[in-house]
Amino acid sequence: MERLIRSGLSSAIPAIIAIIALVSGVIALLLTPREEEPQIVVPMVDLLIEAPGLSAKQVERQITTPVEKLVAQISGVEHIYSTTRTGAATVTIRFHVGEDREDALLNTYNKLYSNQERIPTGVSNWSVKPVEVDDVPIVILTLWSDTPQLYGDYELRRMANEISTELKAIPRTNRVNIIGGRPRMIQILFDPEALFARQTTPIDLITALQLSNKLQQAGTITSNNAVSVIESGDHFNTVAELKQMVVNVVNGETIYLHEVAEIIDGPAPPTHYTWLDFTPSNPEGQATAQKQPMVAISIAKQTGTNAVWVADEVTGRIADLAQTILPPEVHVEVIRNYGNTANEKVNDLVGSLAIAIATVIVFIGIFLGVRHAIVVGLAVPICYGITLGLDLMFGYTINRVTLFALILSLGLLVDDPITGIDNISRYIKQKSGVMMDQIVGAMMEIRTALLMSTVTIVMAFVPLAYITGMMGPYMAPMAFNVPVSVITSTIVAFLVTPWLASKLLPRETTIQVNQPGIYSRYVAPLVTDRKLAKRLLFVVFLLFAVSVSLPAFRLVPLKLLPFDNKDELQIVIDMPEGSSLEQTAAMATRVGARLRQMPEIKTLAYFVGTPSPMDFNGLIRHYYQRQAPHLADIRLTLIEKSRRADQSHQLVLRMRESLKDLAVDDIKIRVVEVPPGPPVLSTLVAEIYADDTIDYDTQRNAAGVVAQRLEAEPHVVDVDTLNEVPANRWRFVTDKEKAALSGIATTDISTTIATANQGITAGFLNLPRESNPLPINLRLTEADRNRTADLLNLYVKGRPGFAKTSVNLGLDDAPQPLVALSELGRFEPGKSDLPIYHKDLQPVTYVTAEISGRTPAEVIADIHADQGKDDVSPSDWQSRTYVSPGGTKGWELPEGTRLTWGGEGEWRITLRVFRDMGLAFAFALTVIYVVLRFQVGSATIALLIMSSIPLTFVGIMPGFYLLNLFTADPIAGAPDPMLFTATAMIGMIALAGIVVRNSLILVEFITQARERGESVVDAVTQAGDIRLRPILLTAGTTLLGNIIIILDPIFNGLALAIIFGIVSSTLFTLLVVPAAYFLIFDNTGDPL
Repeated sequence: MERLIRSGLSSAIPAIIAIIALVSGVIALLLTPREEEPQIVVPMVDLLIEAPGLSAKQVERQITTPVEKLVAQISGVEHIYSTTRTGAATVTIRFHVGEDREDALLNTYNKLYSNQERIPTGVSNWSVKPVEVDDVPIVILTLWSDTPQLYGDYELRRMANEISTELKAIPRTNRVNIIGGRPRMIQILFDPEALFARQTTPIDLITALQLSNKLQQAGTITSNNAVSVIESGDHFNTVAELKQMVVNVVNGETIYLHEVAEIIDGPAPPTHYTWLDFTPSNPEGQATAQKQPMVAISIAKQTGTNAVWVADEVTGRIADLAQTILPPEVHVEVIRNYGNTANEKVNDLVGSLAIAIATVIVFIGIFLGVRHAIVVGLAVPICYGITLGLDLMFGYTINRVTLFALILSLGLLVDDPITGIDNISRYIKQKSGVMMDQIVGAMMEIRTALLMSTVTIVMAFVPLAYITGMMGPYMAPMAFNVPVSVITSTIVAFLVTPWLASKLLPRETTIQVNQPGIYSRYVAPLVTDRKLAKRLLFVVFLLFAVSVSLPAFRLVPLKLLPFDNKDELQIVIDMPEGSSLEQTAAMATRVGARLRQMPEIKTLAYFVGTPSPMDFNGLIRHYYQRQAPHLADIRLTLIEKSRRADQSHQLVLRMRESLKDLAVDDIKIRVVEVPPGPPVLSTLVAEIYADDTIDYDTQRNAAGVVAQRLEAEPHVVDVDTLNEVPANRWRFVTDKEKAALSGIATTDISTTIATANQGITAGFLNLPRESNPLPINLRLTEADRNRTADLLNLYVKGRPGFAKTSVNLGLDDAPQPLVALSELGRFEPGKSDLPIYHKDLQPVTYVTAEISGRTPAEVIADIHADQGKDDVSPSDWQSRTYVSPGGTKGWELPEGTRLTWGGEGEWRITLRVFRDMGLAFAFALTVIYVVLRFQVGSATIALLIMSSIPLTFVGIMPGFYLLNLFTADPIAGAPDPMLFTATAMIGMIALAGIVVRNSLILVEFITQARERGESVVDAVTQAGDIRLRPILLTAGTTLLGNIIIILDPIFNGLALAIIFGIVSSTLFTLLVVPAAYFLIFDNTGDPL
C-alpha cells in the first residue's frame, strides 16, 4: 500500500484516472438510456380458449383444468391464473421475475404445439398472446375535434389510421395501437319481410357473399413461349358492385342484394364511446365545450431503447403531421409522455445532485478551508464518472433509483477523501519531514480503517441484490451503484487525494503542538468517569428499548413503499353486468362532472366499453381485458407538480371521498393510482380457498363474508369480490322434432339468430386507398332486433337432402320449406353463468380492497384478531396496537373454507421485502463482525465498534414518531401519516456501514495511542480530540447529501432514516463507544 501511494504521488497515474473517469461519465450521461423507474421484467402469456356451447362449469372441468396441468409443466412458471366463463376461458401464465421473455414464450409454444393432441376436444379455437412490460405505451396521443359536426369520431379514426402508419416507421417503436372511434364498415341491413317475399333467408345472403367475393389462381398457361397466370373469380371493388350482387334465383327471377337489404358505407355501429374533456385548469378548457370526440394512439418502445429518444421522435413526428395532414379543426393532446416524465425526473435529480455536491463542498470549505474543499470536491465527479461508466457497461439505465443511489452515496464517497485530507493536513502541521513522507505517513495511519470501513459499507449493500420477487429489480441499481461508488472513493482516497493534496495544500514551515480540544475539555470528563459512564450506558439502553417498541404500538406505521406523486390517475367504473353502453357512459359523465371541480385535474379521457391504454399497473391487473358495455375507464392528466397544492396520493383520498355516494346499487367506482415499485392486483387481496368437498358457491359466499368484514373496517375502501351479478339470458330452445321434419339443422337456426342480432362478417371489400380491408357485416337493423319477438319472425330454410319423401319405391329430396323461428322453438329466460377463478390449479375467490391512510399490516392484524369471535368490544382504530389488535366486528368463515393474505396484494411483497432486507441486514452485521474480528483480533473490540449500529434506532424511530405527531394531518377525513418503508430500511442498512466507519477509526486511534504507552483515559481523550472534526464532517456531509432526497415522496423515508440515524449515532458514538471502551479496559489493560 505504501508503495502504491508513493507511486501515485510521483507519477501521472492519478491525473490519467481523473481524465478517464470524467470522460466516461460524460459519455455515460449521453448514451445511457433514461427511464423514470427501473423496468421490472415479468413475462406473461395469455392463453385465450373458445369452447362454444359449454357452461362455465363444463369449461372448467373439461378444458381449463387440463390446460392448467399442461402449462404447469413449463419451466420458470411462477403462477397460473384462469378465468372460466360460459363457452370461453382465459389462462394466464406468469413467469418468475427476470425470466427471459423469448425463452418463456418459446417454452410455452413448444409445450402447447407439441401436445396438441392433449388439447381437450371441446376447444374450437385457441390463441397465445404474450404480454410484457414493453407493451406498456410510453406515449399516448389523442386526436380531438373542436367541430364534432364536421369531424366526429369516425373521421378521427380514419386520420388516426394514417398517422399510426407514419408512427410505425419510427425506429425503436414497438406496438402502435388505436383506441376509440368507429372504423369504416360496409353494413348490410337486411329486411326480413323482403327476404320472405322473395323466399330467401339470411343464410342465403351469407352464402352468396362468401361465394361471390373470391378470387383465386388456377395455374399457368404457356402460349407463344410466354407463361401467363390463370385467375378465376373476382373481388368486389366498389359498393355499387356489391349492391348488384345476385343472392338468389327463384322461379327464374334474379334477386339482387339491394332489393332485400340496405347497404350502408360508413361508420360501424358504436360498440364503445371515447371522448375528451378539458377542465378550466387546461388552456384548451377555456375555449372548448365539454365531451369532445376523441381517438387515442398509444405507442410503446422496444426493449432496451431510450424512452426519452423514442418519445421525442414520436412527438416531433406528430407535430410535423399535425401541420401537414390534419385539418385546423383537429388537434393533438398528449395525455401521457413517459419519455418527458423520465427526462424531467432525471434532470431534476441531476440538478438536486449538483446542489447536494455544492452544499457538501461549501460545508467542507467552511470547516477545512478552500484548498481542502477543492481536493474533496474533485473526488466527487471522478467517483461518479467511474460509477456511471460502469452502469452503462453493465446495462443499467439512468432512473430514479440509480440517481438516488448516487445521491445517497455522496455522503459515503466523500468520507474517505475527508478522512484522508484531514489526516494529511494534521500530519503536515504536526510532523516534520519531507511532504511526501508526511502524506504517505498520514495515509498509512488510516489505511486499515479506510479499507475496513469500505468493506463494511459494501457488505451492507451487496445483499440488497438478492431481494426476491418484483422488488429485486427495483432495488438492483441501489445494490450496484452504492458499493461501486464507495469502492471507487476508496481508490480515489489512496491515489488521487494524496496527489491533489501534494499539489494544493500549503507546506507548513513551523510545527504546531497538539493542544487540548473541545472533546477533552467537555466530553472526556463524562466518558472517563466510571459512575457517569455507567449511567450514560443505562440511559442509552433505555432509549433503545423504547425506540424499538414504537412500531409494535403502531406509533410508527410500517408499509412497503409510500405513494409517488404522479401526473396520471385512473378511474375504473364497473356497472352491473347487463348495463347498456349508454348507461355506463352516463355514469362516467356523472363521475367526470365531480372530478372537473378539482383544480389539479387538467384533462379527462373517457373510455367506455373499451379498455384505456394500459400502464404497468394495468398490465398486472389485466385492465387491458376490460372490454364490455358495462365497463369504463377515465384517464386523468394532472397539472404540473409545481402548481398543485396536494400530491397525487392526497388527490386520490379527496376523490374517493367525493365519489363514494355514486357507488351504489352494485356500481363500483375505484380511484386507481400507480403504486411505487411492484404493481399488485390491489393493496389488500384476500384469497379464499376451500376443501375438495366444498362447492364453488360456498367459496363465493365466503368472499361475501370477508367483503362485509372489510367494509366495516375503518378507512378500507373500494371493496370488491369480483363476483359479478348474473346477467339476464335468453336461450332459444329448438324443438328438434319439428326442425327435423322441416329439414332444418340446429346450426342454421343458431347462425340465423347470431347474424340477425350480433351480426356476422361475411367478407371484406378491398379498396386501394384504404389502409385496411373493409368488413362486410350482415345484420338486422337495430329497430328490428330490440326484442326476442322480432327474432322469432325470421325464417330458416330447410337443407337439401335432409328430409326425404318416398317416390316409386325410392326416396327423393323433400322440398325446402321456409319456416319461421317461432314455429321451431321458443326463447326461455335465465341467468348467465358466473365466472370461475383458479390460481395454481385450485379454485379461488378474491376479495380486493384499497386503504385510505392506514397500512395493510394494521388492517390484516385487526381482521384476524376479530375472526372467530361473536362478541367484540368496539375500540377506536387509533387506539389499537399489534399487542392488542382488533375491535371492529366479529366474523367467521363458512366451514371448509380458508383465507390467506399471501396472494396478489401488497402484503405478500411487504413480507418478502422486509424478510429479505432483514436477512440482508443480519448478513451484513455478521460479515462486518467477522471482518472486524479478523482485523482487530478481539471479539470485545469488534462488538464495541459495532455497538454504534443499534444506536441509530434511537434516532430513527422517535424521529418518525415525532413527524407523525406534529405533521400528519388528515386529508378528506383519511389519515396521511409518514410511513416507515422499505426505503427507510435501506437507510438503516446504509447507516450500519456509515457509523461503523466512525467507530472503527475512533477505536483504531485509541488503540494506536495505547500502543504508544498512553493510559486508557489519555488514549480516549486524544482519539476524541483528533477524530471529532472528521467524524462531525462526515456526519455533516452525509446529512446534507440526504436533505435533498426529502423532497422525493418515495425515497424521503430513506433520507429521514439516515438523517435521524446519523444525528443520534454520531452523538452517541462520541459518547457510548469511548465510555464502553473505558469501562472495559480501564484498570485491566486487557479485554474482558
